[in-house]
This record gives sequence, C-alpha cells and structure tokens, in this order.
Amino acid sequence: MRQIAVYGKGGIGKSVISANISAALALAGKKVLQIGCDPKHDSTRLLTQGAQITTVLDYLKVTPPEACRLGDVMATGFGGVACVEAGGPEPGVGCAGRGILTTFDLLERLGIDRLDFDLVLYDVLGDVVCGGFAVPLRRRYADAVYIVTSGEFMSIYAANNILRGLQNYDGELKRAGGLIFNRRGIEDEAGRVERFAGAVGLPVLAAFPRSDEFSLAEAEGTTLVERCGDSAIARTFKDLAARLLERSELFQASPLTDPNLEAIVLQNASPDALPVLAAAALKEKEDAPGDPDDLVAGDRPKRQFLSKNVLLREPLHGCAFNGAVNVTVQIGDAVTLAHGPRSCAHISYQTISSIGRKMFFERGLLLPVQLSPPLVSSDMNEGVMVFGGLEELKGKIEELKKYDPSAVFVVTTCPAGIIGDNTDAVRDPAGLGGIRVIPVKTDGDISGDYLQGVITAYMDTARALIKRDVRPAENLVNIVAEKTIASNTEANFETVRDLLAAVGVSVNCRFICKTSLREIENFLRAKINILAYEDYMGRTIRDFLQEEYAARFLRRPFPVGFFETERWLAEAAACFGREGLAESVAAEHRKKYRSALRKLRPLLENKRLLIITYNHDIDWILETAFDLHMEIAKVCILNYSQDNLFRTRFRDRFELAEDYDPAQRESDLEDLKPDLVLANYAAPAGAACTDTIPLCPAAGFFSGLELAERWARLLKRNSTEGWRKDEALFSRYYA
Repeated sequence: MRQIAVYGKGGIGKSVISANISAALALAGKKVLQIGCDPKHDSTRLLTQGAQITTVLDYLKVTPPEACRLGDVMATGFGGVACVEAGGPEPGVGCAGRGILTTFDLLERLGIDRLDFDLVLYDVLGDVVCGGFAVPLRRRYADAVYIVTSGEFMSIYAANNILRGLQNYDGELKRAGGLIFNRRGIEDEAGRVERFAGAVGLPVLAAFPRSDEFSLAEAEGTTLVERCGDSAIARTFKDLAARLLERSELFQASPLTDPNLEAIVLQNASPDALPVLAAAALKEKEDAPGDPDDLVAGDRPKRQFLSKNVLLREPLHGCAFNGAVNVTVQIGDAVTLAHGPRSCAHISYQTISSIGRKMFFERGLLLPVQLSPPLVSSDMNEGVMVFGGLEELKGKIEELKKYDPSAVFVVTTCPAGIIGDNTDAVRDPAGLGGIRVIPVKTDGDISGDYLQGVITAYMDTARALIKRDVRPAENLVNIVAEKTIASNTEANFETVRDLLAAVGVSVNCRFICKTSLREIENFLRAKINILAYEDYMGRTIRDFLQEEYAARFLRRPFPVGFFETERWLAEAAACFGREGLAESVAAEHRKKYRSALRKLRPLLENKRLLIITYNHDIDWILETAFDLHMEIAKVCILNYSQDNLFRTRFRDRFELAEDYDPAQRESDLEDLKPDLVLANYAAPAGAACTDTIPLCPAAGFFSGLELAERWARLLKRNSTEGWRKDEALFSRYYA
C-alpha cells in the first residue's frame, strides 16, 4: 500500500486535484482511500456527487467510543473510492489541528490500516503546518509528499513552509515528490513556479490550465476525470496518477529562507541585498522626525509582573495553573473551577489537601481550606479539545449556582490555553448573570511556573474585587502574601495577630489566605499592609499593590528573630501612635530571651556552623548564633526559584558564597570541619551533626532560640552510631 500526502495553500485547488487523482486511479481499477484533512470537509464531495458525508469529528461528538464503527465515517464514492473527512470545529473555537490528530487516532483504532488499498491519499490544508496538520507529514503515514501551488506568491510561500515542515521531520531523508502546478493566469506565473522549483530542487510533475471543464464538472458534483474522461486535462490527471502510484523519484526537502524566496520568485532584489535594504529602511524610519508610529510615553506597555523563573528563563518550577488554584481556593465563599481535564483538578486538589492531612494527623490542627478546598473541574475531554469548551464551561457554571457561591474563579489549564478557549466570554465580575465569574488565565504552565500562577491569581483577584472607593479606617492592617501551603502559616499568622493586638491593631484582610470576597472588596479599609515574606513573591505583589492601589506597606515583613521582631513591632506601633505599648511588649520578651541565652551558651559557645540554604534571609539564625558566641564557618546560598536577593546585616562577619554549587559541599565539609551543618533538606554526608532550616521560618521573638535549643540537644547526643564500633572487632580479619 502506498501512502501520499497532497498539501497546498487553502483555496489553491488541491482538493479538486486530489479527487481527480483518486478518480483516475479508480478508473484504472485501483482501490483508493482519500482522507480530507481540512476543516472545510469538502475534499471528497466531487467523488460523492456533491453529498456531504459525516465527518469524523461530528461523529465523535455524538458517539461514545465503544459504539464507533468505521463504516459510519467512511463513504463510498466514484469508482469505489473510499472517502473520509476529518472535519473541524466552528470557526474561532477549538483546535482544528488537534482534530486531525483525533481523526487519525480513531481511524487507526477502527482498523483502517488493515484494509487493502493500493493508495491512501491525504488531502491536507497547508497554510500553516502546525503539529496537527503536520501529522500526514510523518513517515508512518506518508511515503511521499506532493505540493499543489500556483504562481501566486502566497501560494509559493505556503509551499515553501510545507517544505520546512517536512525538513523538520526528515532532515536529509528524501520524501518530497515534487510540485503540481495549478495555473491561475497571472503574469509570469510559469516563470515563478519554475524558478521556485529549480531553487528547491523539485520537479514540476504536472501543470493544469484554468479551464471551464473544472467548473462544469464541479457544477454537476463530479470530477473532471469522470465527466470529461477523454479530454487533454483528464489524460494529464491519469498520467500523474500513474506516476504517483509507481513510486517516482523522491527528493530531500530544501526550503528557502524568506529573503531568498522573495528575491527568486518575485525577482525584486538580490538575496544578499534584502537585509541591507531592510536595515536602510529601518534607519530611515529612525531618523524621520515626528513619525506618527513612534511610541509616546502614554503608549508604553504596562509593567509586567513576572516570576523569577519566567523573567530569567530558568527551568520552570511547577505549574502556573496549580499556583493560581492554591491562591483562589483560599477565598472560602467562592468556588474555583479548573477549566481543563479532570486530572488537572485532581492533582491540584491532592497537592492542597495533603497539607491539611499532614497537619491534622501529625499535629491535630484542622485546616478546612486545605482539607477540602472548594475546587471543581469543567471535565474537559477530547471532544472539547477539538471543538472548544465554552458551552460546556457555561453549563458547569450554571450547575454551580445551586451552591450559591459568592463567585466562581475559572482557572485555565494547558489544554484550554492550547485550543485558545476565550474565558473572557464567561467573565461577569458584577454577577449580573446571577453569579460572579472571574477568569484567571494561567493556561497550565504555558504562562509560566507555580510562582507565576500565584502572581497572576493575586493580580486578577485584586482587579476584579478590590473596591477603589472604600475609605480607610483606624487601627486596621492587611496581611499580604502568606504561604498557603506552608505547615506553619496559621501559627505565624496567630503570632503576628497577637503582637498587633498587643498594640491595639486588628487585621482587616488576609490577602489572599483563608479570607472572603467581602474582605477582599474592603481591602482598602486598612491604612497599612504587612508582607508575610519579603521574598521574590512578596516583593512582586507589594509592587503591584503599590502601583495600582497606592497601598502603603510596613517596611519590614513578618518578623523572625528577636532583633527583627523588636524593630518590626516598634514600626507597626508608630504607624498608629502606639510606641509606648511596643516598648513594654519588647521589654517583657527581652528578659526571656537573655535568660535563654545564658542557659544555651555553655553548650554552643565556639561551635562552628556551616550553613547551606535556599533561604535568602537568615539573619534570625546568624543573630542567634552570634549571641551564643558561635563561629560561622561559611554561609552558602543556593539558587532558589522563590527568591533572588540575599540580604544580611552581618555580611562582614563570615565567608559568603552566593549561587553556591552543591558539588562543593563535600570539600567544604572536609576543609571547614564544622560541628554543626544547617541545610533545608537532606543531611550532607560526613557531617558530624546536622539540622534542618525551615524554608518558612516561625515568626516572633524566639524563632532563632527555638532552633538553637534543638542544636544543643543534637550536640549532646552521641553522634557516632553504636554499630559502627563493631568494625574494630573484625578489622584483624580484613587486614
């Protein structure tokens, strides 16, 4: 069985030529299958007397997989030619290229490859050779690729692009069969096609004139070969069909560059001169005063708020969809609708709820949001991937009305982004349709990593909900950018809330953590905002809120360690004229801190610390270590997806290695011989004693002390495991 693909620009006549080739082979007694791979689904209509056959995609819309039969989508046309049409979605929705993939998968599953055809002809749209429409270019489907073109430049341009696609698949292999010239009657048409054919090294296999014979046959719903079998054009088709079936010589795909293509086909400049001409034109434009196309200050694009991974083009850490979902589910009276396959929502659900299960089973803490996040799926399936999913999405939103949520956040996954579902079509921030719908376009990981999804969700939520006409009230603050998946999020919030309460200040809104729509709407009631963490995420969200809402922020984030907490509390109290209260609270904690230092110092004094960490703010550790008279042998900062700014007030008191190479760890352990190694994850091999630094440290006066108490306990233990001493008992046998 021979398989060929016939490509060409839309409207160039490839379907007419394909149908006539199939008809010519049928008249010669050959068994032929023609598969139309064009959303217009008109490839085979001249073989079926103009009848529209059921397309594969329309069939899949209404037929369950177990009920699919090959005979339902394969019609018999002129001369026994088997006819299949892939079809496609409505214009402007879904993904026609994905439809081609779906069609091929179904035909294979139904056993079309087991039928005994002499030739299978794929008639394929070739304007844009995307992944779906390029399927017939794959060697498993097409033994040879033929391109229909006229002398029009855009037709030749499409032909060149098809050669590019073939080259991407084949490299130096030979599967390009040649060009089929379908005349349009323009000036120098034959010359253009001949010059292009010569430049890419392909023969022109046949040339068809403009003729009323084509129009008359088409009006009767037949091929020219059937209607005018003895005409010169019909004989050309028969000769071409025989040549295609006989496995004529094939060639390597050798496409031209765009400048060379234009120069050769249009003969308007030498290829070498084109870049020079373009550069000269650009220089002339730059020199032109007052060009109306020039940007003015007000036309400049708004600042983008991008994650560190996206900004620096690093490997992505996680999925933007998952990051956005982890934010929107924190709004307890809203529902998050994951627009994508059910598996995407399932994975996010498990990611979020695993924190809740861990906290409940290990610590007995109940976190309703983490145990049962308000997350549902639009259940996108293969049909939605092909035809678009807006109608199904609207139906799902209607279903959610019975739960009376305050809003529905529609967060998009990769498939929704790939097919281009326009979720703005369901946007309704005012709830005029009975429910507020707020799209969050993350498109899975197409838009970036987990952190980018978090940032996007914060911005989209703020823009949809924060009311700008709300007036600030006294003694209120907002908490901004907490880590919703950290195990100590609630403990840190309670610590900060209690410290604020001690100076007469209350929390207005946690943006965005365990909150409600109304609290977010009234975000601007608070005069001051407090970052939970001044890492990359915190700084980005702070910058966004400052630029768009003129939000005022406390200079310091959640305090960690005695020094930071004392100064943080003083600054917070000063914003509300409560300085005296802050000093009395700090004095009470200072006594406890100094008492604990006196007890720990004899156990930790002069001990050497090696720190290898992703944390970019560790002054709370350094402060405690120096207060205990410990020695910092070296601080090693690892590259971290969540931060890129190391900061310390102790920079001159230790050796520092930023962007640390983990491969150096073993040599540093050998050279520095620390008593204690602090790291975020696995203990370094060979370290006498190790402890873990939390990525999200505890807030408050005693963060460093709590860690130091653990160091003291670790150093008091015998760090040599007993079974290792057995080696001495047997060493004489292995001398």
